Amino acid sequence: MNNKSNSNQHSQDTDLDTLQSDIPVYSGPIVGATLSALLGFLTLVISHHVSRLTKGLDQTIHAYGHWIPGSTGTGPDGSIGSYSGKETLALFVWFTTWLIFHCLWRKQDFSLRALTPLLIGTLFFLMLGLFHPLIDPVVLFIAGLFGYASP
Repeated sequence: MNNKSNSNQHSQDTDLDTLQSDIPVYSGPIVGATLSALLGFLTLVISHHVSRLTKGLDQTIHAYGHWIPGSTGTGPDGSIGSYSGKETLALFVWFTTWLIFHCLWRKQDFSLRALTPLLIGTLFFLMLGLFHPLIDPVVLFIAGLFGYASP
């Protein structure tokens, strides 16, 4: 009786191994998810600096987040201000690019060995974007090109 049970178990394990090896695994969806998160983070960094340095665009960015409770200061804790708009823009970019990349790359296979240093380098670059003395002159220069720089 025990021998028949072991034989049955071995047959099920072999079927499971065969089934798993027949399903192709693509790296495109994970690359798309990672890249979309980085683009959402980039949006948060850019919108933060733009709203902090240019008051005209601060109101525009804040307008995107008026639907978030507490964005206008009516709650017991006051207002979170334009952060609501920054959050909204970042979430929109993250979710939209995730959907687009997933649809485009769901059957693609990328070399993760080549992309990993690129994605880590991009994350490091984004972290440098949080360092105000480094990024403020760049943001003011670009805002000045479009006529939005504060005096």
